[in-house]
Amino acid sequence: MTGRVFMDKEPYVDATVLLYDPKLHLRKQTRSILNIIGFWQIEECENLEDAATSLRGHRSDLAIFAVQDRQDGVAELVNDVRRFRCGDDPFLPIILTSWDGRLRLIRSIINSGADYFLVNPYSTKDLGERINALVSHRKPFVVSEAYFGPDRRTLQARAGDAGTVDVPNALRARAQKRPELGPNPEMIESALGMLRRVKIRNVARRMWAIADILFKAREDPSLADWIDQELQQILKSGRTFHESIEPSEAAQLGSLCDSVVRVANTVRNERPTERNLELLEQSALALRVASQLGGDSSVAASEISSAVSGVGTKTNSLAKSVFG
Repeated sequence: MTGRVFMDKEPYVDATVLLYDPKLHLRKQTRSILNIIGFWQIEECENLEDAATSLRGHRSDLAIFAVQDRQDGVAELVNDVRRFRCGDDPFLPIILTSWDGRLRLIRSIINSGADYFLVNPYSTKDLGERINALVSHRKPFVVSEAYFGPDRRTLQARAGDAGTVDVPNALRARAQKRPELGPNPEMIESALGMLRRVKIRNVARRMWAIADILFKAREDPSLADWIDQELQQILKSGRTFHESIEPSEAAQLGSLCDSVVRVANTVRNERPTERNLELLEQSALALRVASQLGGDSSVAASEISSAVSGVGTKTNSLAKSVFG
């Protein structure tokens, strides 16, 4: 490892860390590693309730939580932080650790929205590299129906994707002595506003993707066996979409979403015809186009209508040109 973690300790001297681990000897071990890296303002918690209370009482620059199993409540606490239900910084840098490296546990941890996951035993180098990464190149955030947290795709996969947001970073603000990068109320509100737009876009994209699959499977003899489940997902996503838009967007985006829901209900209640599946795909694509354009009222209805008038290869070409 480079000498940065061991030699350049000054950036972290004033940074505050919330450390939760129910096992005293492991908590002390992590504290010693943090001291080596340069952290000295460390609050230790031996139970999760105290950690939650600390999050509600004051703001930390970094949280490190130990996970025992899927039912220990840590993933739920992280999700509460991300969803702004606990504490006043939904973008708090969070590292989770565990002695259990089973895939089932790892998936639940990843879905919680934590920044990093370390399997014990880990070294000072391992933790130091994650902390330095949080300061120098933290992953931007993304939000969907089921997830809110760092975008775990590779840098190459994220290139050119407008669906991520660089969020306030308390640890970076402290380490670089740049308070303007930190989680002040204005920065948090701005980031959440941008993420709301990302969510609207992603939900609309999911609705269109399902509708497109159904249209392409219109001649599949097994369609009747699985179409209802997909239509239910469109209806569920439609409810999420309405919950995510603002009243000012209801006239355009809300009405377009209602059109998708109406067609989905028609397809669900009747034997699906090629025409109905085509209408579902077209209406869902209209919603996706409008969501990508930001629901701008200046976008004429005729432009959207023209954009979705074609199906098949023409539709695929349009989607590629608009969304990449």
